[in-house]
Amino acid sequence: DPLALKQQSARCMDCGTPFCQTHEGCPINNLIPEFNELVYREQWKEALDRLHSTNPFPEFTGRVCPAPCEGSCVAGLVEAPVTIKNIENTIINRGFAEGWV
Repeated sequence: DPLALKQQSARCMDCGTPFCQTHEGCPINNLIPEFNELVYREQWKEALDRLHSTNPFPEFTGRVCPAPCEGSCVAGLVEAPVTIKNIENTIINRGFAEGWV
């Protein structure tokens, strides 16, 4: 659902300290707030480029990763964490659908 993705990525923009992209959050240091902002702005190609800047194989890692980033999500302190894994999978799936990968 495009609206749900936009709402989730917008929630990420409210974060003051992105623990999701530290070693406790993302072991490969994905730039999670950066690609979430690009998804929010509907800049999908740029979001894919940002994701690929730290992760050459998001089509694999996005599916097998247990998403410690979501456990480190600051938004998760007051409600459910941002659905980072879902956003990452949507970025790579869109990349394949558009022929960018």
